[in-house]
Parts: sequence; C-alpha cells; structure tokens
Amino acid sequence: MQPLGRGLVPMSQRTSEGVARILRTEIFSGQLKPGEPLPERLIAEQLGVSRTPVREALFTLQSEGLVELTPNRGASVRTVTAHDIVQIYSLRGVLESYAAREAARTRTRQDLDALEDAHAKLERITASGGTAPEQALADLAFHTLISEATGSRLLHTIMGQVLAFTVSYRSNYSYPTARTAAAIAEHRAILDALRDGDADGAERLMREHIASSSRFALEQFHDPEHVPGLGTTD
Repeated sequence: MQPLGRGLVPMSQRTSEGVARILRTEIFSGQLKPGEPLPERLIAEQLGVSRTPVREALFTLQSEGLVELTPNRGASVRTVTAHDIVQIYSLRGVLESYAAREAARTRTRQDLDALEDAHAKLERITASGGTAPEQALADLAFHTLISEATGSRLLHTIMGQVLAFTVSYRSNYSYPTARTAAAIAEHRAILDALRDGDADGAERLMREHIASSSRFALEQFHDPEHVPGLGTTD
C-alpha cells in the first residue's frame, strides 16, 4: 500500500471521521485500488493515529459501499461488479430525480449560486484536461448540492452514501470529449429547470441524465483499458 495522505494527521483530526475522509479521498483518487488490502495497523502507523479510529473509519466506509470487511481477512477496497453498477444507478435514478423535483421547490438563491459555481468548476476542469478523479469529484459536488437544496437531512445522507459508491468507480476513467460535453449540457438543463422552479422538468431531466450516465458507466466497465483493476463478473 502506498503512503496515505501527507503524513501525520493533526491532533484535532485524529478521529474516525478524519481517517475516513483521508481513506475516502485516496479511494476516489485511485491511489487505493479495487481489491487492495487495508490493514488497520499499517494505516494507523502511516497516519499517526491509534487503531481504534481506523477501525471505526473502515466500518463507516463499509456502510458507504467503498470498503469490504471479511472475517479473518480484514478490510479491502471494494471491487465493483456490473450488477453493482446497475443497482447503484437504478437507486440514483429514483433518489436524484426525486431530489431534483424537491430542490426545484425549495432551492434558495444561495443554493443556485453554489450550483452555478460547481457547474463552472466542472467546465474549467474539463477545458483544462483534468484528471478522472478531478472530474468525478466536481461532478459529485454538483449532485451533492442538489440534495442539499432539498433541505432534507435524511435524503442528503442517503444520497451521500449512494454517490460515494459511484465516485469510487467513476474516478477510474475519464469521460471522452463527446460524453463530457453531453454531461455538462445535461447539468446546465437541470440547473436551468431548478432556477425556473420547474419541478416536473427537473425531475425528468435528472432521470434522463442518470440513465445516460448509467449506459456510459456500463460501457466503460466492460472495457478493461478504461477501468483497470475492476472485475467483469455479475
């Protein structure tokens, strides 16, 4: 396992949340690969923390679908399957279309400004040839802000878990130019519907966006050149 983070974790962040944040970032960035072991002792040594917050962080990441805990074998980065992708995008289609509908009714000026900033950041990253992890995290920010705009803590929490799983997979491949342009246009249409308070339109556009993203994700899954290290079993 490659060294984690940038060295010792500050005392104020030596909690399970702090450790989970570091591990999550390393998974999203591709530094920690699918199937890679996550030994508690080594992680604790590298981060300069005790094993207790590491153990708690691994349980947190297991609940997010990012880590697999196996009795007598310990933790490892979860390997994504085609069945996982179908399930996760089906869930996203339901949850995010509902979130878009609700957000169109409840969004504030601050929410819209934050979404504009997130959209602009994704455009900048795309224009500058950003990496797959950078694209994935920028996309995550946009979708997360929509869940926040609903004002529902429960929905935001559930969507956070679902989106985290998506990003861990999405970080392994870059969108080609045509798909990137389409995704950005889809985001813009969703944002315009939210701005107009068009609940029906926002719901429909989000469902269509997730469906197109799902099709592309499955295409990449079956292309090992684009998604190194991922299995192809159902």
